[in-house]
Amino acid sequence: MKLDTFPTLETERFILRKMTVSDAQAVFEHFSDGEVTKDMGIEPFTDTNQALELIHYMNGLFEERKAFRWGIVKKDDHALIGTCGFNSWEVNRGSRGEIAYDLSKPYWRQGYMTEVLKGVIHFGFHTLGLYRIEAFTNVDAAPSINFLQSLGFTEEGILRGYSLIHGEYADQRCFSLLRTEWNVSV
Repeated sequence: MKLDTFPTLETERFILRKMTVSDAQAVFEHFSDGEVTKDMGIEPFTDTNQALELIHYMNGLFEERKAFRWGIVKKDDHALIGTCGFNSWEVNRGSRGEIAYDLSKPYWRQGYMTEVLKGVIHFGFHTLGLYRIEAFTNVDAAPSINFLQSLGFTEEGILRGYSLIHGEYADQRCFSLLRTEWNVSV
């Protein structure tokens, strides 16, 4: 499947849409929280210009057809409360994609990301035509590990030295979900 325009998704409570420069303040507030960024391998933002750069960078990845990241926006108050998307996808060789997600701390453990990722996973399998969706976590990221398993993801193992986090190479846990498993897990 070829994406010509940036897709917009909708769930019961959220709209997943392309981020714009008008989201810079919300993106800054989100990524300036050290608890949000601690497992991402980046330092918390200290300036709104970093948020603008991130928005342009993420949108540029879509233009290059390398990845895309939605802003997660609540329907009731239009607040941008996090981001999610595909860090990469491959449909010509293996039909797989890698999801990633983050949520502002005030919205943790309220079922929001479960709702959002169900929509993202459905999009990946049924619109992008993926057969496999992967996710990676730090080895000690228990909340994210439990979350992925609750969605039906299977842990495949630990990838040694897989990512660069705060200047050091770190191991990552690899999880996957196959399209044939998704129908059972929902």
